[in-house]
Order: sequence, then C-alpha cells, then structure tokens
Amino acid sequence: MVQEVLQIDTGDTIAHSVSFDKTNNVIAVGCADGSIRIINIEKGEIVNTLKGHDESVNSVVINQDNSVLYSASSDGTVRVWR
Repeated sequence: MVQEVLQIDTGDTIAHSVSFDKTNNVIAVGCADGSIRIINIEKGEIVNTLKGHDESVNSVVINQDNSVLYSASSDGTVRVWR
C-alpha cells in the first residue's frame, strides 16, 4: 500500500512540476506564478525562490551533478540556472 509520508507547502502558488536533486535533500518545484521554489525536504522550508519566467513553470530538471537546473515555461522559454 502506498501512503503519503510528507507534505510540503509551496506557499501562495500552485505547484506544476518537481525535480529532486541527486542527494534527495532538495526539490525544485515549478510554480504557476512563474517561479521555481527550492525546498529543503528535511526542514520542509523554501530556501530559495528563482524568478525569471513570465508564466507558469511546467517542467524542471536538475542535472546529474546538481550543478544546473533547467526550467520550461508557458511563456515559451527554457531557462538554464547555475
């Protein structure tokens, strides 16, 4: 049986996508307001908010060595974050 083991609040916006870093300590959440929320899983806290997209972020991916985050948005852009 599958059960929920953790719930993390993304604040005042809707979460559209999520990507785990390779340490499984941090998630990047693509949000409806165009931001990407970086969340510490252990603390359940937003530790950073990346802003750059004008519309919702529909996809986020963290690369293999956690050095780059890619995001795609309804605004028609793909952004690369370091």
